[in-house]
Amino acid sequence: MAEAKTVHSPLLTYFSMLSLLTLCPPFVILLWYTMVHADGSIAQTFDYLRQHGLQGFLDIWPRPTAVAWKIIFVYAAFEAALQLLLPGKTVKGPISPAGNQPVYKANGMAAYFVTLITYLGLWWFGIFNPTIVYDHLGEIYSALILGSFIFCIFLYIKGHLAPSSTDSGSTGNIIIDFYWGMELYPRIGQNFDIKVFTNCRFGMMSWAVLALTYCIKQYEQNGKVADSMLVNTILMLVYVTKFFWWEAGYWNTMDIAHDRAGFYICWGCLVWVPSIYTSPGMYLVNHPVNLGTQLALYILAAGILCIYINYDCDRQRQEFRRTNGKCLVWGKAPSKIVATYSTTSGETKNSLLLTSGWWGLSRHFHYVPEILGAFFWTVPALFNHFLPYFYVIFLTILLFDRAKRDDDRCRSKYGKYWKLYCEKVPNRIIPGGGRREMSGYENVVGGKLKLKGKALDVKAGGVKKKKKKQKQQQQQQHQDPPVSEVIESELSAGDGVGLSNEPNEEEDINDESKLGEEGKAAPYDHQLTPAERRYIEQREQIDVKRLAKTANKSHRDRIQDFNQYLANMSEHYDIPKVGPG
Repeated sequence: MAEAKTVHSPLLTYFSMLSLLTLCPPFVILLWYTMVHADGSIAQTFDYLRQHGLQGFLDIWPRPTAVAWKIIFVYAAFEAALQLLLPGKTVKGPISPAGNQPVYKANGMAAYFVTLITYLGLWWFGIFNPTIVYDHLGEIYSALILGSFIFCIFLYIKGHLAPSSTDSGSTGNIIIDFYWGMELYPRIGQNFDIKVFTNCRFGMMSWAVLALTYCIKQYEQNGKVADSMLVNTILMLVYVTKFFWWEAGYWNTMDIAHDRAGFYICWGCLVWVPSIYTSPGMYLVNHPVNLGTQLALYILAAGILCIYINYDCDRQRQEFRRTNGKCLVWGKAPSKIVATYSTTSGETKNSLLLTSGWWGLSRHFHYVPEILGAFFWTVPALFNHFLPYFYVIFLTILLFDRAKRDDDRCRSKYGKYWKLYCEKVPNRIIPGGGRREMSGYENVVGGKLKLKGKALDVKAGGVKKKKKKQKQQQQQQHQDPPVSEVIESELSAGDGVGLSNEPNEEEDINDESKLGEEGKAAPYDHQLTPAERRYIEQREQIDVKRLAKTANKSHRDRIQDFNQYLANMSEHYDIPKVGPG
């Protein structure tokens, strides 16, 4: 059974779900009508509706035609065939809460280039004119609204009757089940992943196809393409190209790995992405703007830079996960937190949380360049009308809400480790809004350690204690000098090595294959048994490794590890006793 727990309050959750279910479909039609037939003016559309009322709205809602259904069917069948038939590298997705690990075929980049080359080739050789898509755009959107709604009903029924995996279930509420979905990884057969098709091959691919359609329409309508349309089209294509280049990484994101296949994801990708995400280009078809070469190049360069930073953020995290933290982030070893969590089956697993690089600036910094990139491919429309900027505003709200949902999910999943992560990376999206993270040596006092009073008479063997047996004194005198010599040599080198209780030290202690290979211990008293000699020899080697390990850590890192060690102790959080008993 899926949890009925919601991020927001129940009242707000139901209100938002019902609002999106009822308002999103008519909004798509109103946006298309305003962009194409009302000169992009919200005031003109509002005046029309005020004069004609509900009947006027029904009159402007186009009816799905045979041409529209044919275009949708051919496009969907073509993309589904590419998804199934094109070769690609086998990629495993993240392990689900139920312990399932989906397997994908990463052929998105090949499908992307085949789609664009085929589309442009059909236009170039006069087989199919893309302006037909623009001329029937309202009918296509109307057909998509109806067809996608029926498809979501199919997913709801499939989730009840024939789920593809154990990552499915019902909350007992039909509205929540239909809106959020029933299945995490729905599939038809063994290989056809439904969410990959709706999100990537239909939704994101249609973004690139429609961007080219608007550009071709303006060219055939005006005999040329304005520099504003070129900047908009290039930036959109660069962004979609980046998406398919990184498609395997997208399968690890919230959309695929956590959000179920329902109205929210599938209807959004099948209808909302082709209509709302491409709306700046739709506006520019009938509103060409001459920016000038210099301004156009500035906007283009800024947009490409934002898209690259967005890509590098995702690449950095993906490389960190792929190498299990054994990589370089901005030229040095990454800072991370090892978090432990439990699956729904009770199995304990570990996860690494990256706290350096882009991900040290804020927990969701990659949303900042994504929002700015959307602004830069919209700003060629200038500021004559508000509607072209609706996508930027919507994207900002969407990503801020997604960041909150992701934080709440991770807080529930990782518990105290997420609290520690938030202390180290206090900003959610925008850097600089929280406490500044100090460098590793910022609060370390330099210079020699000076002690007040008379120095203790400490010899190489440690402080001499009374009431000890003669045999124990001899063992201690023979056991300690090699370790103390190592400590003195480290301190004399100026490394300031300190000892700390680290969870990861168990890996070195338990790795017996590495012990006893780096040299023999110094000769010991003949009274020691062979077992005692082996024990002392191993302890010396362990101490040397531990000192070398701590020598590479800053003071702040050692304090951080010590705090995490305390956090793992259950008795650290016990209520102290205030009385007898």
